[in-house]
Amino acid sequence: MRFIVADWGTTRFRGYLIENETILDQISSDEGVSTLRKGQHRDIFLKHCGPWLAAEPDAPVMLVGMAGSREGWVEAPYASCPAGPAEIAQALVPVELANGRRGHVIPGLFCEPAPGASDVMRGEETLALGAGVADGLICAAGTHPKWILMRDGRIERFATFMTGEMYALLREHSMIGRPATEPSDPRGFDMGLDAAERNRGASGVGLLHLLFGARAAVVSGHMASTLLAPYLSGLLTGDEINGALSQFGRPSSVTVLADRARADLYAHALARHGVTAVSKNPQQALIAGLARIVRHHALG
Repeated sequence: MRFIVADWGTTRFRGYLIENETILDQISSDEGVSTLRKGQHRDIFLKHCGPWLAAEPDAPVMLVGMAGSREGWVEAPYASCPAGPAEIAQALVPVELANGRRGHVIPGLFCEPAPGASDVMRGEETLALGAGVADGLICAAGTHPKWILMRDGRIERFATFMTGEMYALLREHSMIGRPATEPSDPRGFDMGLDAAERNRGASGVGLLHLLFGARAAVVSGHMASTLLAPYLSGLLTGDEINGALSQFGRPSSVTVLADRARADLYAHALARHGVTAVSKNPQQALIAGLARIVRHHALG
Protein backbone atom coordinates (compact mmCIF):
# COMPACT_ATOMS: atom_id res chain seq x y z
CA MET A 1 0.00 0.00 0.00
CA ARG A 2 1.48 3.31 -1.12
CA PHE A 3 0.25 6.68 0.07
CA ILE A 4 1.33 10.32 0.04
CA VAL A 5 1.55 12.51 3.14
CA ALA A 6 1.82 16.25 3.68
CA ASP A 7 2.75 16.99 7.29
CA TRP A 8 2.19 20.71 7.85
CA GLY A 9 3.64 22.29 10.95
CA THR A 10 3.62 25.92 12.02
CA THR A 11 7.04 26.60 10.52
CA ARG A 12 7.84 23.53 8.36
CA PHE A 13 6.28 21.57 5.50
CA ARG A 14 7.25 17.92 5.13
CA GLY A 15 6.12 15.58 2.38
CA TYR A 16 6.48 11.80 2.26
CA LEU A 17 5.91 9.03 -0.26
CA ILE A 18 5.30 5.90 1.80
CA GLU A 19 4.88 2.20 1.10
CA ASN A 20 3.30 0.45 4.08
CA GLU A 21 5.46 2.01 6.83
CA THR A 22 8.62 2.62 4.77
CA ILE A 23 9.52 6.10 3.48
CA LEU A 24 10.39 5.87 -0.21
CA ASP A 25 10.98 9.57 -0.75
CA GLN A 26 10.62 12.77 1.28
CA ILE A 27 10.92 16.52 1.01
CA SER A 28 11.04 19.39 3.51
CA SER A 29 10.75 23.17 3.27
CA ASP A 30 10.26 26.19 5.51
CA GLU A 31 6.75 26.82 4.10
CA GLY A 32 4.82 26.11 7.29
CA VAL A 33 1.28 27.38 7.79
CA SER A 34 2.48 30.50 9.61
CA THR A 35 4.24 31.66 6.41
CA LEU A 36 1.28 31.18 4.06
CA ARG A 37 -1.84 33.12 3.15
CA LYS A 38 -5.24 31.53 2.59
CA GLY A 39 -5.33 29.82 -0.80
CA GLN A 40 -1.59 29.13 -1.09
CA HIS A 41 -1.60 25.63 0.41
CA ARG A 42 -2.63 23.72 -2.72
CA ASP A 43 0.11 25.33 -4.79
CA ILE A 44 2.75 24.53 -2.18
CA PHE A 45 1.55 20.94 -1.97
CA LEU A 46 1.56 20.48 -5.75
CA LYS A 47 5.00 22.09 -6.06
CA HIS A 48 6.53 19.56 -3.69
CA CYS A 49 4.32 16.47 -4.11
CA GLY A 50 3.03 16.85 -7.69
CA PRO A 51 5.55 14.36 -9.14
CA TRP A 52 4.38 11.71 -6.65
CA LEU A 53 0.74 12.35 -7.63
CA ALA A 54 1.60 11.78 -11.28
CA ALA A 55 3.63 8.65 -10.59
CA GLU A 56 1.12 7.17 -8.12
CA PRO A 57 -2.37 7.86 -9.54
CA ASP A 58 -4.10 5.51 -7.07
CA ALA A 59 -2.22 6.44 -3.90
CA PRO A 60 -4.32 7.98 -1.09
CA VAL A 61 -3.21 11.46 -0.02
CA MET A 62 -3.28 12.41 3.67
CA LEU A 63 -2.78 15.93 5.07
CA VAL A 64 -1.83 15.97 8.73
CA GLY A 65 -0.99 18.53 11.42
CA MET A 66 -1.81 22.21 10.93
CA ALA A 67 -3.24 21.61 7.43
CA GLY A 68 -6.63 21.34 9.14
CA SER A 69 -6.25 24.40 11.40
CA ARG A 70 -7.83 27.81 10.89
CA GLU A 71 -4.56 28.92 9.30
CA GLY A 72 -4.34 25.76 7.17
CA TRP A 73 -5.71 24.50 3.87
CA VAL A 74 -9.21 23.94 5.22
CA GLU A 75 -10.47 24.00 8.79
CA ALA A 76 -11.25 20.42 9.75
CA PRO A 77 -13.67 19.99 12.68
CA TYR A 78 -12.15 18.09 15.58
CA ALA A 79 -13.21 14.52 16.23
CA SER A 80 -14.05 13.75 19.87
CA CYS A 81 -12.36 11.46 22.35
CA PRO A 82 -12.29 8.58 22.83
CA ALA A 83 -11.17 7.87 19.28
CA GLY A 84 -9.08 5.35 17.39
CA PRO A 85 -8.05 5.05 13.74
CA ALA A 86 -11.55 4.03 12.67
CA GLU A 87 -13.22 7.12 14.19
CA ILE A 88 -10.53 9.42 12.82
CA ALA A 89 -10.81 7.87 9.33
CA GLN A 90 -14.56 8.51 9.40
CA ALA A 91 -13.94 12.20 10.23
CA LEU A 92 -11.48 12.91 7.40
CA VAL A 93 -12.20 16.12 5.46
CA PRO A 94 -11.74 15.98 1.66
CA VAL A 95 -9.91 18.68 -0.32
CA GLU A 96 -9.49 19.04 -4.07
CA LEU A 97 -5.92 18.58 -5.30
CA ALA A 98 -5.79 18.64 -9.12
CA ASN A 99 -7.54 16.98 -12.06
CA GLY A 100 -10.29 15.54 -9.89
CA ARG A 101 -7.84 14.05 -7.39
CA ARG A 102 -8.76 14.39 -3.72
CA GLY A 103 -6.73 14.44 -0.55
CA HIS A 104 -8.04 14.04 2.99
CA VAL A 105 -7.26 16.19 6.03
CA ILE A 106 -6.87 14.36 9.34
CA PRO A 107 -9.11 16.26 11.74
CA GLY A 108 -7.34 16.32 15.11
CA LEU A 109 -9.08 15.62 18.41
CA PHE A 110 -11.13 17.47 21.02
CA CYS A 111 -11.12 16.37 24.65
CA GLU A 112 -13.12 17.54 27.67
CA PRO A 113 -10.90 16.41 30.56
CA ALA A 114 -13.27 17.88 33.17
CA PRO A 115 -16.62 19.68 33.11
CA GLY A 116 -16.12 23.07 31.50
CA ALA A 117 -12.53 22.29 30.47
CA SER A 118 -11.39 21.90 26.85
CA ASP A 119 -8.31 20.55 25.12
CA VAL A 120 -7.37 19.99 21.47
CA MET A 121 -4.58 18.49 19.39
CA ARG A 122 -3.68 18.40 15.70
CA GLY A 123 -1.06 15.91 14.58
CA GLU A 124 -0.22 14.31 17.91
CA GLU A 125 -3.24 12.00 17.58
CA THR A 126 -1.54 10.39 14.59
CA LEU A 127 1.72 10.04 16.53
CA ALA A 128 -0.11 8.40 19.43
CA LEU A 129 -1.84 5.87 17.17
CA GLY A 130 1.54 4.88 15.74
CA ALA A 131 3.46 4.74 19.02
CA GLY A 132 2.75 1.04 19.56
CA VAL A 133 0.96 1.62 22.86
CA ALA A 134 -2.41 -0.13 23.15
CA ASP A 135 -2.85 0.63 26.85
CA GLY A 136 -0.72 3.17 28.68
CA LEU A 137 0.47 6.75 28.83
CA ILE A 138 2.27 8.66 26.06
CA CYS A 139 4.07 11.99 26.28
CA ALA A 140 4.35 13.72 22.91
CA ALA A 141 6.98 16.29 23.88
CA GLY A 142 7.29 19.60 22.08
CA THR A 143 6.33 23.25 22.38
CA HIS A 144 2.98 22.16 23.84
CA PRO A 145 3.58 18.68 25.29
CA LYS A 146 0.59 16.32 25.13
CA TRP A 147 0.08 13.57 27.69
CA ILE A 148 -2.16 10.98 26.06
CA LEU A 149 -3.94 8.06 27.72
CA MET A 150 -4.41 5.01 25.47
CA ARG A 151 -7.07 2.36 26.06
CA ASP A 152 -7.56 -0.64 23.73
CA GLY A 153 -5.58 1.11 20.98
CA ARG A 154 -7.72 4.27 21.14
CA ILE A 155 -7.04 7.72 22.57
CA GLU A 156 -9.11 7.87 25.75
CA ARG A 157 -8.22 11.42 26.81
CA PHE A 158 -5.26 13.80 26.90
CA ALA A 159 -3.88 16.91 28.59
CA THR A 160 -1.75 19.68 27.06
CA PHE A 161 0.91 21.71 28.88
CA MET A 162 2.47 25.00 27.73
CA THR A 163 5.97 24.05 28.87
CA GLY A 164 7.96 24.88 25.76
CA GLU A 165 6.11 28.06 24.90
CA MET A 166 6.29 29.31 28.50
CA TYR A 167 10.05 28.67 28.58
CA ALA A 168 10.50 30.66 25.35
CA LEU A 169 8.38 33.50 26.68
CA LEU A 170 10.33 33.65 29.94
CA ARG A 171 13.70 33.57 28.21
CA GLU A 172 12.95 35.96 25.36
CA HIS A 173 10.21 38.31 26.55
CA SER A 174 10.35 38.43 30.34
CA MET A 175 12.38 40.02 33.09
CA ILE A 176 12.51 36.54 34.66
CA GLY A 177 14.91 35.14 32.08
CA ARG A 178 16.84 38.32 31.28
CA PRO A 179 19.68 37.71 33.80
CA ALA A 180 20.52 34.30 32.26
CA THR A 181 23.99 34.01 30.73
CA GLU A 182 25.75 31.52 28.48
CA PRO A 183 27.23 28.98 28.46
CA SER A 184 24.50 27.56 30.65
CA ASP A 185 25.25 25.18 33.48
CA PRO A 186 23.16 21.97 33.09
CA ARG A 187 23.15 21.47 36.87
CA GLY A 188 20.40 24.08 36.95
CA PHE A 189 17.96 21.59 35.40
CA ASP A 190 18.09 19.33 38.46
CA MET A 191 17.77 22.36 40.72
CA GLY A 192 14.55 23.24 38.88
CA LEU A 193 13.28 19.67 39.21
CA ASP A 194 14.02 19.83 42.94
CA ALA A 195 11.99 23.04 43.26
CA ALA A 196 9.06 21.52 41.32
CA GLU A 197 9.06 18.46 43.60
CA ARG A 198 9.02 20.63 46.72
CA ASN A 199 6.11 22.56 45.22
CA ARG A 200 3.76 19.56 45.24
CA GLY A 201 0.90 19.13 47.67
CA ALA A 202 -0.19 21.31 50.56
CA SER A 203 3.31 22.70 51.13
CA GLY A 204 3.54 24.12 47.61
CA VAL A 205 3.99 27.87 47.17
CA GLY A 206 2.87 28.05 43.53
CA LEU A 207 4.67 28.02 40.19
CA LEU A 208 4.29 31.78 39.64
CA HIS A 209 6.03 32.51 42.93
CA LEU A 210 8.87 30.11 42.11
CA LEU A 211 9.37 31.68 38.69
CA PHE A 212 9.93 35.13 40.15
CA GLY A 213 12.07 33.57 42.85
CA ALA A 214 14.45 32.35 40.13
CA ARG A 215 15.11 35.93 39.04
CA ALA A 216 15.40 37.06 42.65
CA ALA A 217 17.99 34.36 43.36
CA VAL A 218 20.19 35.52 40.47
CA VAL A 219 19.99 39.29 41.02
CA SER A 220 20.64 38.84 44.75
CA GLY A 221 23.69 36.68 44.09
CA HIS A 222 22.21 33.45 45.48
CA MET A 223 22.20 31.66 42.09
CA ALA A 224 24.78 31.88 39.31
CA SER A 225 23.35 33.41 36.13
CA THR A 226 24.60 30.41 34.14
CA LEU A 227 22.18 28.18 36.11
CA LEU A 228 19.07 30.24 35.39
CA ALA A 229 18.01 28.98 31.95
CA PRO A 230 18.35 25.26 32.82
CA TYR A 231 16.69 25.97 36.17
CA LEU A 232 13.64 27.43 34.43
CA SER A 233 13.53 24.45 32.07
CA GLY A 234 13.72 22.00 34.96
CA LEU A 235 11.12 23.88 37.00
CA LEU A 236 8.63 23.98 34.11
CA THR A 237 9.28 20.36 33.11
CA GLY A 238 8.92 19.21 36.70
CA ASP A 239 5.66 21.14 37.10
CA GLU A 240 4.37 19.58 33.86
CA ILE A 241 5.16 16.08 35.11
CA ASN A 242 3.54 16.84 38.48
CA GLY A 243 0.37 17.88 36.65
CA ALA A 244 0.38 14.90 34.31
CA LEU A 245 0.89 12.33 37.07
CA SER A 246 -1.82 14.04 39.11
CA GLN A 247 -4.27 13.61 36.23
CA PHE A 248 -3.28 10.17 34.97
CA GLY A 249 -1.77 8.45 37.99
CA ARG A 250 1.75 7.08 38.30
CA PRO A 251 2.35 4.37 35.67
CA SER A 252 5.39 2.13 35.67
CA SER A 253 6.43 3.56 32.30
CA VAL A 254 5.65 6.39 29.87
CA THR A 255 6.34 6.31 26.13
CA VAL A 256 8.05 9.58 25.18
CA LEU A 257 7.81 10.81 21.58
CA ALA A 258 10.70 13.24 21.13
CA ASP A 259 14.17 13.71 19.69
CA ARG A 260 16.94 12.02 21.64
CA ALA A 261 18.08 15.05 23.64
CA ARG A 262 14.58 15.97 24.79
CA ALA A 263 13.64 12.34 25.47
CA ASP A 264 16.71 12.02 27.71
CA LEU A 265 15.60 15.05 29.76
CA TYR A 266 12.13 13.55 30.26
CA ALA A 267 13.65 10.17 31.15
CA HIS A 268 15.83 11.84 33.77
CA ALA A 269 12.89 13.81 35.22
CA LEU A 270 10.51 10.83 35.24
CA ALA A 271 13.07 8.57 36.92
CA ARG A 272 12.87 10.82 39.98
CA HIS A 273 9.22 9.73 40.25
CA GLY A 274 10.05 6.04 39.80
CA VAL A 275 8.69 6.05 36.23
CA THR A 276 10.63 4.54 33.30
CA ALA A 277 10.66 6.43 30.00
CA VAL A 278 10.50 4.43 26.76
CA SER A 279 11.69 6.55 23.84
CA LYS A 280 10.01 6.35 20.43
CA ASN A 281 11.08 8.18 17.27
CA PRO A 282 8.33 10.71 16.34
CA GLN A 283 8.75 10.24 12.59
CA GLN A 284 8.35 6.47 12.88
CA ALA A 285 5.27 6.94 15.06
CA LEU A 286 3.79 9.42 12.57
CA ILE A 287 4.20 7.04 9.63
CA ALA A 288 2.83 4.06 11.56
CA GLY A 289 -0.18 6.08 12.74
CA LEU A 290 -0.89 7.34 9.23
CA ALA A 291 -0.73 3.80 7.88
CA ARG A 292 -3.39 2.72 10.41
CA ILE A 293 -5.68 5.59 9.43
CA VAL A 294 -5.17 4.94 5.69
CA ARG A 295 -6.06 1.25 6.10
CA HIS A 296 -9.30 2.12 7.91
CA HIS A 297 -10.08 4.77 5.29
CA ALA A 298 -9.64 2.21 2.52
CA LEU A 299 -12.00 -0.20 4.33
CA GLY A 300 -14.58 2.55 4.82
